[in-house]
Amino acid sequence: MTYDLKIEKIEIAACALSLDKPIRLGTVEVRTRDYICLRVHTNAGIIGNAIGYRSGSMLAESLNMLAPRLLGQNPLMRRAIGHGLESAFIPSRAAYLRAVSLIDIALWDITAKHAALPLYKLLGGERKSVQAVPVLGFNYAERPVDDIRAEMDQHGSAGTRLIKVMIKGNDALANSRYIRALAQHGGDDVALAVDTHWSWRTITEAFETCRRIDDCGLAFIEDPFLPQQTHLLRNLRDKLRTPLACGEDVLDLYSYLELARSVDILRVDATSNGGISAAMDAIAVAQACGRQTLPHVFPYLHLHLACAKALVMAVEYIPEHTGTDPVRQLLNDFPTISGGDFQISDQPGAGCELRWQNVVQHAAQTFSIEL
Repeated sequence: MTYDLKIEKIEIAACALSLDKPIRLGTVEVRTRDYICLRVHTNAGIIGNAIGYRSGSMLAESLNMLAPRLLGQNPLMRRAIGHGLESAFIPSRAAYLRAVSLIDIALWDITAKHAALPLYKLLGGERKSVQAVPVLGFNYAERPVDDIRAEMDQHGSAGTRLIKVMIKGNDALANSRYIRALAQHGGDDVALAVDTHWSWRTITEAFETCRRIDDCGLAFIEDPFLPQQTHLLRNLRDKLRTPLACGEDVLDLYSYLELARSVDILRVDATSNGGISAAMDAIAVAQACGRQTLPHVFPYLHLHLACAKALVMAVEYIPEHTGTDPVRQLLNDFPTISGGDFQISDQPGAGCELRWQNVVQHAAQTFSIEL
Protein backbone atom coordinates (compact mmCIF):
# COMPACT_ATOMS: atom_id res chain seq x y z
CA MET A 1 0.00 0.00 0.00
CA THR A 2 1.12 3.58 -0.66
CA TYR A 3 1.69 4.52 3.00
CA ASP A 4 3.98 1.47 3.43
CA LEU A 5 6.26 2.46 0.54
CA LYS A 6 9.73 3.38 1.76
CA ILE A 7 13.29 3.85 0.53
CA GLU A 8 15.55 0.95 1.51
CA LYS A 9 18.75 1.38 -0.49
CA ILE A 10 20.60 4.00 -2.50
CA GLU A 11 23.38 3.36 -5.05
CA ILE A 12 25.66 6.06 -6.47
CA ALA A 13 28.22 5.61 -9.22
CA ALA A 14 30.67 8.07 -10.76
CA CYS A 15 31.49 7.19 -14.38
CA ALA A 16 34.11 8.80 -16.63
CA LEU A 17 33.58 7.85 -20.27
CA SER A 18 36.34 8.66 -22.74
CA LEU A 19 35.32 10.75 -25.73
CA ASP A 20 36.00 9.65 -29.31
CA LYS A 21 36.78 13.28 -30.06
CA PRO A 22 37.98 15.57 -27.25
CA ILE A 23 35.95 18.76 -27.02
CA ARG A 24 37.90 22.00 -27.42
CA LEU A 25 36.31 25.36 -26.74
CA GLY A 26 38.75 28.22 -26.44
CA THR A 27 41.48 27.12 -24.05
CA VAL A 28 39.37 24.35 -22.48
CA GLU A 29 39.78 20.72 -23.56
CA VAL A 30 37.49 17.95 -22.33
CA ARG A 31 38.60 14.34 -22.86
CA THR A 32 35.95 12.54 -20.79
CA ARG A 33 32.28 12.98 -19.98
CA ASP A 34 31.84 12.54 -16.26
CA TYR A 35 28.42 11.25 -15.23
CA ILE A 36 26.95 10.61 -11.81
CA CYS A 37 24.34 7.83 -11.72
CA LEU A 38 21.80 7.35 -8.93
CA ARG A 39 19.49 4.44 -8.10
CA VAL A 40 16.94 4.64 -5.28
CA HIS A 41 15.48 1.26 -4.25
CA THR A 42 12.13 0.83 -2.46
CA ASN A 43 10.66 -2.04 -0.48
CA ALA A 44 8.11 -2.53 -3.31
CA GLY A 45 10.84 -3.36 -5.82
CA ILE A 46 10.36 -0.05 -7.65
CA ILE A 47 13.70 1.58 -8.53
CA GLY A 48 14.11 5.28 -9.26
CA ASN A 49 16.88 6.34 -11.65
CA ALA A 50 18.68 9.60 -12.36
CA ILE A 51 21.83 10.68 -14.18
CA GLY A 52 23.61 14.01 -14.54
CA TYR A 53 26.94 15.62 -15.41
CA ARG A 54 29.47 15.97 -12.61
CA SER A 55 30.56 19.29 -14.12
CA GLY A 56 33.57 19.63 -11.85
CA SER A 57 31.47 19.42 -8.68
CA MET A 58 31.58 17.09 -5.66
CA LEU A 59 28.29 15.59 -6.84
CA ALA A 60 28.89 11.95 -5.90
CA GLU A 61 30.20 12.95 -2.47
CA SER A 62 27.22 15.27 -1.92
CA LEU A 63 24.78 12.50 -2.82
CA ASN A 64 26.58 10.15 -0.44
CA MET A 65 26.20 12.76 2.31
CA LEU A 66 22.47 13.26 1.65
CA ALA A 67 21.54 9.62 1.04
CA PRO A 68 21.20 8.51 4.70
CA ARG A 69 18.48 11.13 5.18
CA LEU A 70 16.38 9.40 2.51
CA LEU A 71 16.41 5.93 4.03
CA GLY A 72 13.09 4.87 5.48
CA GLN A 73 11.20 7.79 3.92
CA ASN A 74 8.20 7.53 1.63
CA PRO A 75 9.50 8.38 -1.89
CA LEU A 76 6.10 9.74 -2.91
CA MET A 77 6.51 12.58 -0.41
CA ARG A 78 8.90 14.41 -2.73
CA ARG A 79 8.23 17.94 -1.50
CA ALA A 80 8.58 16.96 2.15
CA ILE A 81 11.88 15.22 1.44
CA GLY A 82 13.12 18.19 -0.59
CA HIS A 83 12.19 20.74 2.08
CA GLY A 84 13.90 18.61 4.72
CA LEU A 85 17.12 18.44 2.74
CA GLU A 86 17.04 22.16 1.99
CA SER A 87 16.52 23.20 5.59
CA ALA A 88 19.33 20.90 6.72
CA PHE A 89 21.86 22.28 4.21
CA ILE A 90 21.00 25.96 3.68
CA PRO A 91 24.64 27.17 3.94
CA SER A 92 25.68 24.76 1.19
CA ARG A 93 22.77 25.33 -1.18
CA ALA A 94 24.82 25.89 -4.35
CA ALA A 95 27.05 22.90 -3.66
CA TYR A 96 24.26 20.45 -2.94
CA LEU A 97 21.73 21.58 -5.57
CA ARG A 98 22.96 19.15 -8.24
CA ALA A 99 22.69 16.32 -5.71
CA VAL A 100 19.15 17.19 -4.66
CA SER A 101 18.26 17.52 -8.37
CA LEU A 102 19.14 13.88 -9.02
CA ILE A 103 17.31 12.80 -5.87
CA ASP A 104 14.16 14.62 -6.99
CA ILE A 105 14.36 13.03 -10.45
CA ALA A 106 14.74 9.55 -8.97
CA LEU A 107 11.75 10.15 -6.66
CA TRP A 108 9.63 11.31 -9.60
CA ASP A 109 10.73 8.19 -11.47
CA ILE A 110 9.48 6.06 -8.58
CA THR A 111 6.24 8.03 -8.40
CA ALA A 112 5.53 7.60 -12.12
CA LYS A 113 6.30 3.88 -11.99
CA HIS A 114 4.14 3.49 -8.88
CA ALA A 115 1.29 5.13 -10.84
CA ALA A 116 2.10 2.99 -13.92
CA LEU A 117 2.35 6.17 -16.01
CA PRO A 118 5.01 7.91 -18.08
CA LEU A 119 6.13 11.08 -16.33
CA TYR A 120 4.68 13.42 -18.99
CA LYS A 121 1.17 12.08 -18.36
CA LEU A 122 1.63 12.31 -14.61
CA LEU A 123 2.55 15.98 -15.13
CA GLY A 124 -0.54 16.64 -17.23
CA GLY A 125 0.23 15.48 -20.77
CA GLU A 126 -0.18 18.00 -23.59
CA ARG A 127 1.45 16.33 -26.65
CA LYS A 128 3.39 13.25 -27.72
CA SER A 129 6.17 14.73 -29.84
CA VAL A 130 8.37 17.82 -29.79
CA GLN A 131 10.98 19.44 -32.02
CA ALA A 132 14.48 17.96 -31.63
CA VAL A 133 17.42 20.39 -31.70
CA PRO A 134 20.87 18.89 -32.38
CA VAL A 135 23.98 20.59 -30.99
CA LEU A 136 26.62 20.55 -33.74
CA GLY A 137 29.96 22.07 -34.68
CA PHE A 138 32.14 20.82 -31.84
CA ASN A 139 35.80 21.89 -32.20
CA TYR A 140 34.71 24.37 -34.87
CA ALA A 141 37.95 26.36 -34.72
CA GLU A 142 39.91 23.33 -35.92
CA ARG A 143 37.53 22.21 -38.69
CA PRO A 144 36.75 23.57 -42.16
CA VAL A 145 33.38 25.26 -42.32
CA ASP A 146 32.32 22.87 -45.10
CA ASP A 147 32.63 20.02 -42.59
CA ILE A 148 30.10 21.68 -40.31
CA ARG A 149 27.85 22.56 -43.23
CA ALA A 150 27.81 18.84 -44.06
CA GLU A 151 26.70 18.13 -40.47
CA MET A 152 23.88 20.61 -40.90
CA ASP A 153 22.83 18.99 -44.19
CA GLN A 154 22.78 15.55 -42.57
CA HIS A 155 20.27 16.73 -39.98
CA GLY A 156 18.35 19.08 -42.27
CA SER A 157 17.62 16.24 -44.69
CA ALA A 158 16.10 14.27 -41.77
CA GLY A 159 13.62 17.06 -40.97
CA THR A 160 15.55 19.12 -38.42
CA ARG A 161 14.30 22.71 -38.32
CA LEU A 162 16.59 24.24 -35.68
CA ILE A 163 20.32 23.61 -35.09
CA LYS A 164 22.54 24.99 -32.35
CA VAL A 165 26.28 25.62 -32.69
CA MET A 166 28.83 26.97 -30.25
CA ILE A 167 31.42 29.71 -30.32
CA LYS A 168 33.87 31.09 -27.82
CA GLY A 169 33.66 34.85 -28.20
CA ASN A 170 37.30 35.84 -28.27
CA ASP A 171 37.51 36.74 -31.98
CA ALA A 172 34.57 38.85 -33.18
CA LEU A 173 35.58 38.88 -36.86
CA ALA A 174 36.32 35.16 -37.17
CA ASN A 175 33.21 34.16 -35.24
CA SER A 176 30.92 36.47 -37.21
CA ARG A 177 32.25 35.12 -40.52
CA TYR A 178 31.70 31.57 -39.28
CA ILE A 179 28.14 32.17 -38.07
CA ARG A 180 27.21 34.07 -41.24
CA ALA A 181 28.45 31.18 -43.37
CA LEU A 182 26.32 28.70 -41.44
CA ALA A 183 23.21 30.91 -41.32
CA GLN A 184 23.33 31.50 -45.07
CA HIS A 185 23.79 27.78 -45.68
CA GLY A 186 20.72 26.90 -43.60
CA GLY A 187 18.58 29.29 -45.62
CA ASP A 188 14.87 29.43 -44.86
CA ASP A 189 14.52 25.74 -44.01
CA VAL A 190 16.83 25.38 -41.00
CA ALA A 191 17.15 28.03 -38.30
CA LEU A 192 20.40 28.53 -36.44
CA ALA A 193 21.05 29.27 -32.76
CA VAL A 194 24.39 30.20 -31.20
CA ASP A 195 25.69 29.27 -27.74
CA THR A 196 28.45 31.65 -26.63
CA HIS A 197 29.32 29.92 -23.32
CA TRP A 198 29.55 32.98 -21.04
CA SER A 199 32.12 34.56 -23.36
CA TRP A 200 31.87 38.14 -22.13
CA ARG A 201 31.77 40.27 -19.00
CA THR A 202 31.06 43.69 -20.55
CA ILE A 203 28.44 45.02 -22.95
CA THR A 204 31.17 46.38 -25.24
CA GLU A 205 32.78 42.95 -25.65
CA ALA A 206 29.46 41.20 -26.25
CA PHE A 207 28.15 43.80 -28.67
CA GLU A 208 31.32 43.60 -30.77
CA THR A 209 30.33 40.08 -31.84
CA CYS A 210 26.55 40.15 -31.43
CA ARG A 211 26.01 43.24 -33.61
CA ARG A 212 27.85 41.51 -36.47
CA ILE A 213 25.46 38.54 -36.45
CA ASP A 214 22.30 40.36 -35.41
CA ASP A 215 20.93 40.40 -38.99
CA CYS A 216 21.46 36.65 -39.56
CA GLY A 217 17.95 35.67 -38.49
CA LEU A 218 19.24 33.58 -35.58
CA ALA A 219 16.73 31.77 -33.38
CA PHE A 220 18.63 32.99 -30.30
CA ILE A 221 22.02 33.82 -28.82
CA GLU A 222 22.65 31.83 -25.64
CA ASP A 223 24.68 32.67 -22.54
CA PRO A 224 26.49 35.86 -23.54
CA PHE A 225 26.91 36.52 -19.80
CA LEU A 226 26.61 34.62 -16.54
CA PRO A 227 22.94 34.08 -15.58
CA GLN A 228 23.31 36.29 -12.50
CA GLN A 229 24.38 39.24 -14.69
CA THR A 230 20.77 40.09 -15.46
CA HIS A 231 21.48 43.81 -15.80
CA LEU A 232 23.93 43.09 -18.63
CA LEU A 233 21.51 40.66 -20.27
CA ARG A 234 18.76 43.30 -20.22
CA ASN A 235 21.12 45.93 -21.60
CA LEU A 236 22.28 43.70 -24.46
CA ARG A 237 18.74 42.57 -25.22
CA ASP A 238 17.69 46.19 -25.68
CA LYS A 239 20.41 46.61 -28.34
CA LEU A 240 19.61 43.49 -30.42
CA ARG A 241 16.80 42.13 -32.53
CA THR A 242 18.02 38.56 -31.92
CA PRO A 243 16.39 36.83 -28.89
CA LEU A 244 18.58 35.95 -25.92
CA ALA A 245 18.51 32.66 -24.00
CA CYS A 246 19.95 31.87 -20.55
CA GLY A 247 19.25 29.97 -17.35
CA GLU A 248 20.52 26.37 -17.26
CA ASP A 249 22.74 27.17 -14.24
CA VAL A 250 20.24 29.17 -12.18
CA LEU A 251 20.09 28.14 -8.51
CA ASP A 252 16.59 29.11 -7.37
CA LEU A 253 13.12 30.19 -8.41
CA TYR A 254 13.70 33.82 -7.42
CA SER A 255 16.64 34.04 -9.82
CA TYR A 256 14.50 32.51 -12.56
CA LEU A 257 11.89 35.21 -12.00
CA GLU A 258 14.51 37.94 -12.37
CA LEU A 259 16.07 36.25 -15.40
CA ALA A 260 12.70 35.79 -17.12
CA ARG A 261 12.40 39.58 -17.20
CA SER A 262 15.79 39.89 -18.91
CA VAL A 263 15.83 37.25 -21.68
CA ASP A 264 13.44 35.85 -24.28
CA ILE A 265 14.01 32.12 -23.75
CA LEU A 266 14.49 30.60 -20.32
CA ARG A 267 16.86 27.63 -20.21
CA VAL A 268 16.09 24.93 -17.64
CA ASP A 269 17.95 21.80 -16.56
CA ALA A 270 16.22 19.43 -14.16
CA THR A 271 19.55 17.71 -13.41
CA SER A 272 21.12 20.86 -11.97
CA ASN A 273 18.35 23.40 -11.19
CA GLY A 274 16.67 21.35 -8.46
CA GLY A 275 14.98 18.45 -10.24
CA ILE A 276 11.64 17.94 -11.99
CA SER A 277 9.80 19.92 -9.33
CA ALA A 278 12.04 22.98 -9.74
CA ALA A 279 12.05 22.71 -13.54
CA MET A 280 8.26 22.71 -13.67
CA ASP A 281 8.21 25.72 -11.34
CA ALA A 282 10.66 27.52 -13.67
CA ILE A 283 8.47 26.71 -16.68
CA ALA A 284 5.51 28.20 -14.82
CA VAL A 285 7.54 31.37 -14.15
CA ALA A 286 8.41 31.57 -17.84
CA GLN A 287 4.75 31.20 -18.78
CA ALA A 288 3.72 33.95 -16.36
CA CYS A 289 6.33 36.25 -17.95
CA GLY A 290 5.34 35.36 -21.53
CA ARG A 291 8.58 33.50 -22.23
CA GLN A 292 9.32 30.17 -23.88
CA THR A 293 11.63 27.60 -22.32
CA LEU A 294 14.28 25.29 -23.75
CA PRO A 295 15.78 22.48 -21.63
CA HIS A 296 19.51 21.78 -21.54
CA VAL A 297 20.26 18.39 -23.19
CA PHE A 298 19.30 15.16 -21.24
CA PRO A 299 16.54 14.64 -23.84
CA TYR A 300 15.27 11.31 -22.41
CA LEU A 301 14.25 13.22 -19.27
CA HIS A 302 13.43 16.68 -20.59
CA LEU A 303 11.22 15.25 -23.33
CA HIS A 304 8.73 14.44 -20.58
CA LEU A 305 8.66 18.09 -19.47
CA ALA A 306 8.21 19.25 -23.06
CA CYS A 307 5.34 16.84 -23.68
CA ALA A 308 3.70 17.93 -20.43
CA LYS A 309 3.95 21.66 -21.29
CA ALA A 310 3.74 22.92 -24.88
CA LEU A 311 5.37 26.15 -23.68
CA VAL A 312 8.66 24.22 -23.98
CA MET A 313 9.74 25.16 -27.51
CA ALA A 314 11.99 22.15 -28.23
CA VAL A 315 14.35 19.60 -26.70
CA GLU A 316 18.05 19.70 -27.53
CA TYR A 317 20.44 16.77 -27.73
CA ILE A 318 24.03 15.95 -28.66
CA PRO A 319 24.00 13.57 -31.64
CA GLU A 320 25.83 10.29 -31.22
CA HIS A 321 27.89 10.85 -34.38
CA THR A 322 29.68 13.80 -32.71
CA GLY A 323 31.36 11.39 -30.29
CA THR A 324 31.08 13.96 -27.50
CA ASP A 325 28.29 12.59 -25.25
CA PRO A 326 28.46 8.79 -24.83
CA VAL A 327 25.59 8.68 -22.32
CA ARG A 328 23.73 6.08 -24.40
CA GLN A 329 26.20 3.50 -23.07
CA LEU A 330 24.66 3.97 -19.62
CA LEU A 331 20.96 3.96 -20.61
CA ASN A 332 18.56 1.21 -21.59
CA ASP A 333 16.70 3.38 -24.10
CA PHE A 334 17.04 6.66 -25.95
CA PRO A 335 14.05 8.50 -27.48
CA THR A 336 13.52 8.13 -31.21
CA ILE A 337 13.45 11.03 -33.69
CA SER A 338 11.06 11.01 -36.63
CA GLY A 339 10.70 13.89 -39.09
CA GLY A 340 12.85 16.10 -36.88
CA ASP A 341 10.74 15.51 -33.75
CA PHE A 342 11.36 13.45 -30.62
CA GLN A 343 8.64 10.86 -30.05
CA ILE A 344 7.67 10.19 -26.43
CA SER A 345 7.37 6.66 -25.06
CA ASP A 346 4.52 5.55 -22.81
CA GLN A 347 6.87 3.42 -20.72
CA PRO A 348 6.17 4.21 -17.03
CA GLY A 349 8.79 6.38 -15.40
CA ALA A 350 10.91 9.43 -16.14
CA GLY A 351 12.87 8.07 -19.12
CA CYS A 352 16.22 7.67 -17.31
CA GLU A 353 16.34 3.88 -17.03
CA LEU A 354 19.97 3.05 -16.31
CA ARG A 355 21.76 0.01 -17.72
CA TRP A 356 23.30 -0.69 -14.35
CA GLN A 357 25.71 -3.39 -15.44
CA ASN A 358 27.30 -0.85 -17.80
CA VAL A 359 27.28 1.80 -15.09
CA VAL A 360 29.19 -0.53 -12.75
CA GLN A 361 31.60 -1.46 -15.54
CA HIS A 362 32.49 2.19 -16.15
CA ALA A 363 32.36 3.33 -12.51
CA ALA A 364 35.50 4.84 -11.03
CA GLN A 365 33.79 5.33 -7.68
CA THR A 366 30.67 3.79 -6.08
CA PHE A 367 28.68 4.25 -2.89
CA SER A 368 25.90 2.07 -1.47
CA ILE A 369 23.76 3.06 1.52
CA GLU A 370 20.94 0.92 2.92
CA LEU A 371 18.77 0.32 5.95
